[in-house]
Parts: sequence; structure tokens; C-alpha cells
Amino acid sequence: MRHDWIEDVLAVAETGSFQAAAERRRVTQPAFSRRLRTIEESLGVRLFDRSAKPARPLPHVLARLDAMREIAAGLRELSAHFRDDAEAARSRIVIACQHAITTATAPTLVERVSGLDLDVRLRSANRDECLALLLTRQADLALVYDVDGSAPLDGADYLVVETIGTETLVPVAARAALGALDEGWVRGELPIVAYPEDVFLGAVQRARVFAPLRGSLRLRVRLETALTTAALQCARAGLGVAWVPRSLCADDIAAGTLVALTRTLPSVAMRLIATRLRGVTSSALAAAWPRIVALDAARRSPEASMP
Repeated sequence: MRHDWIEDVLAVAETGSFQAAAERRRVTQPAFSRRLRTIEESLGVRLFDRSAKPARPLPHVLARLDAMREIAAGLRELSAHFRDDAEAARSRIVIACQHAITTATAPTLVERVSGLDLDVRLRSANRDECLALLLTRQADLALVYDVDGSAPLDGADYLVVETIGTETLVPVAARAALGALDEGWVRGELPIVAYPEDVFLGAVQRARVFAPLRGSLRLRVRLETALTTAALQCARAGLGVAWVPRSLCADDIAAGTLVALTRTLPSVAMRLIATRLRGVTSSALAAAWPRIVALDAARRSPEASMP
């Protein structure tokens, strides 16, 4: 049974005549009668007693009215959900962010697109997972870190890439732990918080930080985590030196609870990039993209008006 067929039959049962049902269904009575015969022919069964005046549903139809009402209501609700979902999709943008970017930069990004009446959904993940979400179209754009000389982004041929800011991976330690760090330094030992080697920051840390240090220091990994926010917490707790994005630890450094050890330990310059699939866009992404790629200019000129 089609949805409109069920509604036609219910209209006859609930109004009491073909004429009244036709008015409810907003068609002429002859056209409505032909529609009812088409339904009967398609089902191969009579549904109405036309010998009665006015015509009325047969007993086997009346016995199923409650079931038909339930089905019709369910189909109306499903149709409404489809319409609502389609409308939401037109005004929704899904952004996949590396964990640190979600914490440090996402609020500014949301503010940048707040005037567009968009539903912004953030997906926080490791860099490879962010790019996978983009390439499988589960995200409209991805915000990730990159460093000069690193391997091209996965699927780079299919991507539009814009640099929207700069960042620095800086070594920090709790001020209260500096004495213990100095003692370890004298022994040639450095307690550190590391990222796993199979995540982007872990590969960067090993190539740009650990490699230059290994000739002069024994690096003692106190904890390994893929989360920059967890690494920051470990540094605050005095577990060792952690390399975290400066934007994530700037408040701690300003407050004096953390100390940036950039004079003695390597830092890594990074770029914050926004990327989307080439040739794939939506009205929401088309509206948001110019504001997102202008983020760096907005940061340099805080008084600048929103585009």
C-alpha cells in the first residue's frame, strides 16, 4: 500500500462519503472515485460498498482502520523527519579538528561563522582520522597541523588546502618541578611526556625534538598519550617536559605555573591548515569557507570587522 492510498481510504472512512473525502483530499469527486478504483484494481480486492448511499468501506477495511491510522501517522512522521534532516543538512557544517585545535582554536572558528546561522558540529580526532573523515565525506572540512618538510597530506590531489595560522610546539614544565629537572639534566637525563609514534605529533616529536637530543641526553618517557590536553595536564602535574601547542599552554605560562624551556630544548614551528575536498561543496561550506580561511588575518587584526 502506498501512503497516499492509505490516506484516501481513511478519508472515506472518516468523512462518510466519497464527496467529502474528495474535498478533504483536494481533488474533484470524479477524479477521487477513479483513484479509489485504481487502488482496488492494484490490490485485487474490493474496498468499498458502492451499493450503499453514500458508499462506505467494506467490513474488512473497517476492521483495519486503526492499523491504517497508525501506519499513516508513522509515514507522516517519517516524511517530516526527512524534510527536517534535509533542511538541517543544508545549514550544517561538520569540522574535523585535531584535539589541540578543538580546544585552542575551535571557539574562535565558531565565532567566525556565528553570523551565518549554521549548525556547527566539531569532530575531535587525531590528524589521520580527521583526514579520513574528510575523504569519506563524514566531515565538510578538516583543521590540522602541518610542518614544513613533512609528507604530503593523504589524498592531497583531491584537496584544497589553505594555511590559516601558525603554531609552535613548545617544551613546557611545571615551575615547581624545575629543581628536579635541573638535577636530572646534570645526570644527562630528561623526563618527558611523549606522543605515540604512529600519530602525527609523535612523528614530529621524534624527528624534530628527540633526534637532536638523543646524543646528549637520555630521554625517560614518563607517560605516552595521543592527546595534547593530556600531555599538558601531565606537565602541570610535574611528570616531565611536554611539547604542546603554544596556544594551549599560553595561559599557564603567563600565570607562571608552567615554564617554556625554549632556550634549552627544541621547539617546532607548525602551520594550522584548513582543507576541504576539491570540487565538493555545500551552501553551508561555501558560506563558511571564506571566513575560516581568513582566520589568520582576523587574529593579526583583532579590531578588523567580520567579512
